[in-house]
Amino acid sequence: MSNRTGKIAAIVLGVLALIYVIGALAFTQVYMPNTSVNGADISLQPRADLRGNFEASWKDYALTVVGKDEKTDTIKASAIDYKETMPDFQMKEYSPWAWPVYAFTKKDYKVNTAIIYDDEKLEKALASMHMVADADITDPIPEMIAYEEGKGYVITEAKEGTRLDGPKLKEAVLKSLHKQDKKLDAKKADLYLKPVPAEDLDHMKNHVASLNAIEEYKLTYTFSDREEVLAGENLINLYKSADDGSLEPDEEKVKKYVAGLGEKYDTFRGTRDFQATGGAMMRVEGGIYGWQIDPPKTREQLMTAMKDKKVQSMEPVYKRKAVSRNVNDLGNSYIEIDIARQHMWLYKEGNLVVDAPIVTGNPYAGNGTPTGTQEIWAKERNRYLTGETWKSFVKYWMPFNWTGCGIHDSNWRGSYGGRIYLGGGSHGCVNTPPSKAPKFYENAFMGMPVVIYNSNKHAI
Repeated sequence: MSNRTGKIAAIVLGVLALIYVIGALAFTQVYMPNTSVNGADISLQPRADLRGNFEASWKDYALTVVGKDEKTDTIKASAIDYKETMPDFQMKEYSPWAWPVYAFTKKDYKVNTAIIYDDEKLEKALASMHMVADADITDPIPEMIAYEEGKGYVITEAKEGTRLDGPKLKEAVLKSLHKQDKKLDAKKADLYLKPVPAEDLDHMKNHVASLNAIEEYKLTYTFSDREEVLAGENLINLYKSADDGSLEPDEEKVKKYVAGLGEKYDTFRGTRDFQATGGAMMRVEGGIYGWQIDPPKTREQLMTAMKDKKVQSMEPVYKRKAVSRNVNDLGNSYIEIDIARQHMWLYKEGNLVVDAPIVTGNPYAGNGTPTGTQEIWAKERNRYLTGETWKSFVKYWMPFNWTGCGIHDSNWRGSYGGRIYLGGGSHGCVNTPPSKAPKFYENAFMGMPVVIYNSNKHAI
């Protein structure tokens, strides 16, 4: 039994010795397993053909690039004319007799090779990659301020996209080609664009806090039968960012907003459609009657309210006021004068109180009574009215514009109405019969609208 065992052992040792010798002789001609140059595998390749085999290895080499959403692209070295040539170099020699040890040891030689490729073809290859050119590629989204129902303004989390960083991709591909990597993982190589915060996080937090504080209040301008509400985005738009990100009233924006209020709600010197006695509708332009916002004081009022951040209703600060703040700011108490019909009416609370024929200014002498919506701004008794060439005593005087025109009695006239004004009209005032003047005077009040029109010209 022992002799048989000895024979078997001798045979095994003999076989191993033979394999060892054959391996040693073979590795004098070829490279050992696990041998590479710059990542290119040259295992078991003839030593004499090292350079040729290394340069030929690029012919069929291809790099697979994998990315997010299971996108995969392949870049062939031949498609971009990529190849490397190897100069002479001194390779560290391992004794072939030690092959049982070194055959299982990884050996990668780093050599400065000459790299050649067509950059234009490489750029085109990169640009046509699925993970670069597909329509579903998304950009990274940084932390942003957004409005969420039920929560108000919040800072959203940053989100990574699927768009690659072009320069980093090109650099990584060239490095992988040089090493003859089989695969390049774009995510692991950190080749995707990163979300870039729009601003400092503390700055954003201050901004959000201010936004939510503004969301909690509103300002309401009241105009009798209308309201102008400042709230939400419209109110926020009147603020600006301070250095720390918080919001403060923007004086220029407030100035523009107040100017807009004036354009929308001011009626001073405006145009009105007026229902004339007799049923016709007149379009009356100009005059000194109406509402007029005081811009500087209203701006100051609004700036203060915006700093307080409290719910409140208020009226603009007015430079001039009228009888009613309704859309129809005349109210239902006014004096009506029609130049064409040479007649005047006074209504109080919608009821006709008094009317009379009149004589207005002589248009042929350049003294035509000015049309428009005027107002009674003074009431005087027993005074003289004077001009360059005349002086007249009147018992009742009610000026209605700023050029000296008004309503007064005229005891020097014997008749009124008709076409008297065309040749013998006044200097612009409304001459009223003495018998009617007292009642007009008694029922008129300071600020009372005086609507003057010419029904032959202003009917619509």
